Amino acid sequence: MKRVGIFTATRWEQEAVSQAILIEERARVGGVPCVIGRRGACRVSVFRTGMGPVKAGAVSREALASCSLDLAVSSGFACALTSSQIGDLLIGTDVSSWQAEICSIDVSESVPCAVELQAAALMSARRVGLTVRTGRFVSVSQVLWRAEEKQRVAAGTGAVGLDMESAALGAIAKEQRVPFLVARTVSDLLDEDLPLDFNLFLTPKTWPQGLWRVARRPSCLAGILRLRRQSQAAAVRLTRFIEVFLNDTR
Repeated sequence: MKRVGIFTATRWEQEAVSQAILIEERARVGGVPCVIGRRGACRVSVFRTGMGPVKAGAVSREALASCSLDLAVSSGFACALTSSQIGDLLIGTDVSSWQAEICSIDVSESVPCAVELQAAALMSARRVGLTVRTGRFVSVSQVLWRAEEKQRVAAGTGAVGLDMESAALGAIAKEQRVPFLVARTVSDLLDEDLPLDFNLFLTPKTWPQGLWRVARRPSCLAGILRLRRQSQAAAVRLTRFIEVFLNDTR
C-alpha cells in the first residue's frame, strides 16, 4: 500500500482529514496526536503538528524518521492571497517562507511540490466539483490577522495561499527526499480582518491577554462565529477532496 503522511496544524484540521479515512488506531508521534488508518490503496497517517513553523518542522522531522512515507501532504486550512471563495482548494506549486524584515521571500530557498502530485490533486478536486487555484504558497511565522498584512504579502509574492507550516514541512520532506504536496481549503479571505489577534493564543503565557481582549470587546464574538462557520465550510470541502485524492492515489 502507498504510505501517505498528511500533516495538519490543529485539531479541527486533523478531524476534517481523518473523516476521509477508515480509522484503525490513534497514537502519538513526536509527542503529538496521530490518527492512522486507510483509504483505497493508501495507508494514511494524519499528524497534528501544532501551529507555526517551529512545531511543524520538529514534528515532521520526527515523523519522517519514525515512519517510512511514500508522500507527504501539508493540508488543512489556508488564507487565500488571491480572489477566492470560502472552501476553494489551493494547490501549491512551491512554498517559500516570508521574510517580514525585508518584506520578501528567498526564492532560492523555495521548496517545489511534486508535479505529478499537483496534477493528481487537480484532477481529484475537479471530480468533486471544487474550485481550484494553483500557485505559490507562502508560510509566515505569525498569524496575519489584518487584511492589509495579507495584501502586503500577496503583492510581494504573487502567491495564492498563506499558512504557517508548509514551508517547514516541505523543507524536511525535501531533505528526506519524500515527494511533497500542499493542498488546503480556504477558510479566510484576502480582504477580511480576522476578529482579533490570534497570536495571543499561540502560547500559554499570552492566553490571559487574549481572553482579556475578548472580554473587553464582546463585538469580536460575532467575528469569531463567522470564522467558525467559514472553517466548518472549509472542513467539509477538505474531507471531500481528501477522500477522492486518496482513492485516486496508487
